Amino acid sequence: MHTTPDTPEAAPRKSRLGKAAEAFMAITLALMVIAVFSNVVLRYAFDTGLVIYEELSRLLFVWLVCIGTIVAAAEDKHLAFTLVVDRLGPRMLRHCRRLASALGLAILGMIAKGAWDQVLAGMHSFSPVMGYPLALGSAAILLMAAVMMILLLKEAAPLFGFHR
Repeated sequence: MHTTPDTPEAAPRKSRLGKAAEAFMAITLALMVIAVFSNVVLRYAFDTGLVIYEELSRLLFVWLVCIGTIVAAAEDKHLAFTLVVDRLGPRMLRHCRRLASALGLAILGMIAKGAWDQVLAGMHSFSPVMGYPLALGSAAILLMAAVMMILLLKEAAPLFGFHR
């Protein structure tokens, strides 16, 4: 049987961590849908709403985006604009990939540093309704930046002469 890249048989197997991340995203999305939908119904039908659902859906959205970004990076599913890069020769392409990797690591490092500062600042600040530490939202960004740095280092290691 011939398989194309679009068929499930050709898809690489997901790790337990990848499956756990996708399950987390599905649960998070389901909870967000329930929270937002019930608030819409309560506001439309009873002219009221649950403020806790607004905070919960906001926090869940931050985690959903960050975990989704990690999954997309791990599966190499991010959008890429390759109009210029496709026209480069092998030597120039290698230099551009090195530069892109270095810039990516620098930017992710700045994001991680900023997120870490926000985690520290949010340890003693709490959300007004649910009372969770605000560091919880920043922790999602810190996790995203750290994991993406690891993935980028793993991908870029051969470009800089490091091999497994």
